[in-house]
Amino acid sequence: PKPKPEPTPKPKATMAPADGAVQLWAQPGAGLAFATIASVLLVAVRVRRQLKELNLHINDTASLAERKKRFDTSVRYLAEAPPSMSVALLDRDASIGKEIGQQRFKRIMHKKLIVAMVGLPARGKSYIVKMLVRYLSWMGYESKLFNVGELRRKLTLGGKSLTGVDASFFQANNADAQRMREQMASMVQDLLYEWLECPPDDNKNKPRVAIFDATNTTAARRHGLMERAEQHSGVKLMFIESICNDEAILRQNYSLKLQNNDYKHMEPEKALTDFMERVRAYEAVYEEISDQENGGNISYIKLYNVGQKVTTRHCTGFVPSSISLFLQNIHITPRKIWLTLHSESIDQQNGVLGRDSGNLTDAGRMYSMYLSKFINRRLDHLDVEGVGGDVVVISGTSRLHAETVSHLQIHYDTTTTPLLRELGGGDCTGVANCDLPPEILEARNRDKLHFRYPGLGGESYMDVIQRVQPLIVELERQRRSVVIVGHLAVLRCLYGYFMSGSVTDMVGKDPKPIGMDDIPYIDLKAHTVYELSPGPFGTETRTFAPEDDDLF
Repeated sequence: PKPKPEPTPKPKATMAPADGAVQLWAQPGAGLAFATIASVLLVAVRVRRQLKELNLHINDTASLAERKKRFDTSVRYLAEAPPSMSVALLDRDASIGKEIGQQRFKRIMHKKLIVAMVGLPARGKSYIVKMLVRYLSWMGYESKLFNVGELRRKLTLGGKSLTGVDASFFQANNADAQRMREQMASMVQDLLYEWLECPPDDNKNKPRVAIFDATNTTAARRHGLMERAEQHSGVKLMFIESICNDEAILRQNYSLKLQNNDYKHMEPEKALTDFMERVRAYEAVYEEISDQENGGNISYIKLYNVGQKVTTRHCTGFVPSSISLFLQNIHITPRKIWLTLHSESIDQQNGVLGRDSGNLTDAGRMYSMYLSKFINRRLDHLDVEGVGGDVVVISGTSRLHAETVSHLQIHYDTTTTPLLRELGGGDCTGVANCDLPPEILEARNRDKLHFRYPGLGGESYMDVIQRVQPLIVELERQRRSVVIVGHLAVLRCLYGYFMSGSVTDMVGKDPKPIGMDDIPYIDLKAHTVYELSPGPFGTETRTFAPEDDDLF
């Protein structure tokens, strides 16, 4: 018999290095663990190479000299290009944020969403609505509130204003009043659909969210809302029901309700009596949302005791899911939010953009000590009780942030997050403002909100707004008082979020509401603490500086 040929030995698993890649191999007998590690590294090398080819930035670890070289190349290219081409290139970079936003909005399934509130009076609906409008506007959606009660207060009956009507107007056996309330609800819906269906030309690609604020306590009323929504193409309707049985929350809500236009000119005792009769009139017909409504296709979010418990059903789509996530984190616990810029650095003093040297000036080191002293003394003078009296410090990950909170972290829990990093300067990182070419300065001044610095890692204010959205949700969730230490662009975005909409000022001023276009121009001073007090009617503000110790 012919001898069997010896088996040919299997070659080692190798990958030829490409473009300077490190060679990977799996030695015989190395085992599954080594092979798995090799596979993971191989995938990482391939992914990083693909991202590099796509000109996407993971982590710019280039030295200052390399970044300076890229910056000089960009400036030289712009200088050599015709003026029209230079402006076009800068305009292209400045408009990327707008283009990304429009593409993102186009991918959203429901561009027209109606949020209808449900619940008895004084169950926190107005508080929820105000927070929701603020959040949706911050997310970049067109949102508007349509309140049936506000329409009633503008109408007259027989020459008499319907503001301050007594509880009999809301009784189920008052047929005339019942018919009038339904007519008012229909009128508000007419305004709602007119706004929803007719956006201006420059906002046609933006999703619109209309909030219908009324009690909507009966299944019949909700059925009528769903029937009308089905008559409009592309409209999604979801309900938010606020259920409250916590006596402490109800007492607080009752006291706030007596401050509205129906009762503010009435004696408190008489106003409370009338309001409780109104509540009982609604309780007599109240039907909680059930899963069987609309053939089981009803979409809703139920909040119990303003965030203690949340139930959702059929909340599909990007916007409804975002609303659901946000409402799971809201609460009414009194607390403070202190915003402050990092301590002054030598680079900041010299006007150098974006570099993290970590070297503080003498004034910066003094402010680090003052900040810790301020929080300690402020807590002694505040009337915040319970968990709101505890403090957590959140700062960025740079050396500047570490130096600024070095004294705070001795006394309070401190955590860091890269979300608080400065607006990325791209190729302009490490370059003094006075050395920036006029073309870049001109493009930035033309549209500061959307202007993105050229080069890898360059960001715009819109990029920062998108970046800090998880931090916004965390600040809404956090029941402790919070100290935020960050860079100017990031703090402008956070301050703009809390100060959007209706605001008040504890020291007598009346700042106007802040819009998205105002964010890049918010004047936040160095070595100053901005105290925010979120509440049911907006956010109260107060400002402290080292020379203002008498304000304690």
